[in-house]
Amino acid sequence: MSDALAIAAVTETLRAVLAEAVQHAVPGAKVTVRHPGDADAAVTGPALNVFLYRTDIDAAWRNTDPPGTHPGETRRPALALALHYLFSAYAPPDDDSAVAERLVGAAMSALHDRPELPAGDLRAAAKFSDLHLQEEPVKLTPSALTADSMCRLWTSLGSGYRLSVAYEARVVLIDSSAPCRTPLPVLRRGEAGSGPVAAPTAAAPWPVLDAVQPAVAEPGSDILLSGSGLTVGAASVRLTHLVLGGPPVVLPARAAGADAVSATLGENLGAGCWSAVVVLTAADGGERTTRPRTLRVAPRVTSPLPLTAVLDPKGAAVLEVRCASAVHPGQRVELLVGSRPVPAQPFARATRTLRFRLAAGVPGRYPLRLRVDGVDSPLTGGDAERFDADTAVVIT
Repeated sequence: MSDALAIAAVTETLRAVLAEAVQHAVPGAKVTVRHPGDADAAVTGPALNVFLYRTDIDAAWRNTDPPGTHPGETRRPALALALHYLFSAYAPPDDDSAVAERLVGAAMSALHDRPELPAGDLRAAAKFSDLHLQEEPVKLTPSALTADSMCRLWTSLGSGYRLSVAYEARVVLIDSSAPCRTPLPVLRRGEAGSGPVAAPTAAAPWPVLDAVQPAVAEPGSDILLSGSGLTVGAASVRLTHLVLGGPPVVLPARAAGADAVSATLGENLGAGCWSAVVVLTAADGGERTTRPRTLRVAPRVTSPLPLTAVLDPKGAAVLEVRCASAVHPGQRVELLVGSRPVPAQPFARATRTLRFRLAAGVPGRYPLRLRVDGVDSPLTGGDAERFDADTAVVIT
């Protein structure tokens, strides 16, 4: 997700992407961002002008919950935008060497080879915005404007027609700043505290991983992976972080019955969502791998609890929270103070110390959860059906 500066971030990234292409095609050419009427007078040499002439609401995303929203939480949908750009070529009046055609061709070729704006380009060209953290890619596609539509557009711009091509950038998701609620979790469902369980009635010819328990694990704890055919060969568990990627983490597994294996998570395993598979190695060295299941690893708060915070004269407070495993740039981090989510302040490198600015705070004692990539730190202590009184923040 991103902030209100995301529109400008797309424009600046397009300028940077196209600048390299047009300079290669026409040495000395520039990429400008002006109104076409102003560009006529301001541009003297060969140039490609990038102009945002229309924004639309993306209907498919309009009523979709933002990524990371848990069941029962109320978050305003993101402002989903499709941006419509006009790329116009400018050449000196006395130049008859088809400079305009070369500029437009270079721009279309560059966007044909790069139909998305990668996070690295967004971060490099628009450091003022956090659009690069948006999970949904910003895709670029040509827009087919009829001759009548193009004529109407240039007439409304009050400028003479220039060789142009239209493109659409979709989708840009701008976070809502409206307050939202994150209710406390349910501690037990039903008499035994478990919902319905489905299991296969016949053994599968290939190893099958049905479930990973617990649903949310803590670093250093044991996990149970159940299914069928999981003990035919030497078993190991392979974990891959769904956000950070990187080399997989391989854990030795031990049998835990006819259809299950268990493994122990490392103490420094990062928080967030992991993809877990069971790898079975036969005596001849051949491997069989199950389909992945999601393993959610909870962050662990290591700051002395309860936290204390003092409101400043403006009613705001800065909370500093330390966690056991490092949190990396690109992960979505929030501190849930009662039912109120507070986003983490930006950080440029992996860190175990996070800062959160709570605005318009109200004195009181509130349950405290650290959320990393949608996974919350535990609120319960030894008694799974009661909230830990010390896992809280006291605001004065």
